[in-house]
Amino acid sequence: MRLFLVPVSTRRTLLYAQRLGVTTKGQGSASLLDKGVAFAARTWAGWEKKEKGWQRKVVGYGNYAFRRIPFAEWGLKSVPPLSARLRAEELQGGGDGDGDRGRVEVVFPRSVIPEAEVENVARRLATERQPIHRRQMMWCLVGMPITLPFALVP
Repeated sequence: MRLFLVPVSTRRTLLYAQRLGVTTKGQGSASLLDKGVAFAARTWAGWEKKEKGWQRKVVGYGNYAFRRIPFAEWGLKSVPPLSARLRAEELQGGGDGDGDRGRVEVVFPRSVIPEAEVENVARRLATERQPIHRRQMMWCLVGMPITLPFALVP
């Protein structure tokens, strides 16, 4: 994996992750999550092509909500999650012993970001919004019993 740290302003940096050596799998061997993501993307693209109707309104509201998401969150979406397999390999020390498995190449402008600060900047970008997400998740859990009856009624 390769991480890009792109300074957007003097105080803000965008983090983007590029997967290296990822092969495209056929639809038959894709995981259930990958199939679900592909289905959602196809459905959303189809709804965007509609000229009017409730589907087009949903797309309009959804795109409005997406525009409100900060750019830093969009950059973090590119970082792949730590799967159970990768977590087990990390705990066992890399598995195959090549020593290069846990290394991540970081690309950044050395004239703007000092090399000693790169790890701190990446760590801050990855963890600074965790309390906000935790609080929003708690509100979702509190609101779920209230909204569940509306989802069950046809």
